[in-house]
Amino acid sequence: TGFLGAGKTTLMKNLIGAFENSKVAMIVNEFGQQDVDGCVLEQEGMVIEQIVDGSIFCVCRSDKFIEVILKTKELNIDYLIVESSGLADPFGMPSIMSIVNKLAPNNFHYSGSICVVDTTNFFKVYEVASAVKQQIQGADLLIINKTDIASSGEVEKIEQFLRQLNTYAEIIKTTFSKIIDKDLIYSLQWHNPDMKGVIIKKTLGVSKFTLKFKEIPLEELVNWLKTWTENVFRVKGFCRLNNNGYYVQAVQANIDVSKFDNVIKDNFLVVLGPARDSIKDDIQKSWGKQFSSTLEIV
Repeated sequence: TGFLGAGKTTLMKNLIGAFENSKVAMIVNEFGQQDVDGCVLEQEGMVIEQIVDGSIFCVCRSDKFIEVILKTKELNIDYLIVESSGLADPFGMPSIMSIVNKLAPNNFHYSGSICVVDTTNFFKVYEVASAVKQQIQGADLLIINKTDIASSGEVEKIEQFLRQLNTYAEIIKTTFSKIIDKDLIYSLQWHNPDMKGVIIKKTLGVSKFTLKFKEIPLEELVNWLKTWTENVFRVKGFCRLNNNGYYVQAVQANIDVSKFDNVIKDNFLVVLGPARDSIKDDIQKSWGKQFSSTLEIV
């Protein structure tokens, strides 16, 4: 688990290295309708199952989550790793495991939860997204990530705050979600922290939408993103330019564009932000000021 942009997908890549001598399957959960993280992991040669358009711990997608877990039983795997949506409230996990164990007794053991925390905007997102608190409290291992771009004082402040929320989990500090001590993964143990075991009905306070557009120069795209990404939680997607593909992501004001070798059919960006209609209007207006082409918001 971990809030939007904390470094979960990077952690997923790193975990494959930790289990390199084992047979591993992955489930990737996207809150939006477009699966971006799954595409990024597929580029690494990983075979995964994707669950989109809602949280796996919510009534809307929990049935699909259970179905996919049970399907992996036929793969004869050693480990199943799940990347939940950044907006996921993991307190439904006891109910999920209860159902799984009834349908497939003695087939699955839940080791626990690793939560990735972003040092660059932790306190800002903690104030506006209730799921962050649940993700931290439900964790059996806490990763304070991106410590290379934060001061030691900021990291220490976050660590003290995390310890108040979760007295059980070990806390480690990382850059690019790299866990040096692999024993922390092998010895992970679920502590079931006062979880009510309720599968939630709806994720509140968050809007999700997709931006679709024609090819534009990367520099102009980045300059446009800079005008509004601080007002949302997370932006990620793909774009094409001169027959080349690019992976685009933004966490607040931090924007990154990197080469993406897999085939990209459409230009799109998935946006997750506060549930305010004015955000869409602001994005549309900023596009109109910079480009003559059409921006479609769906």
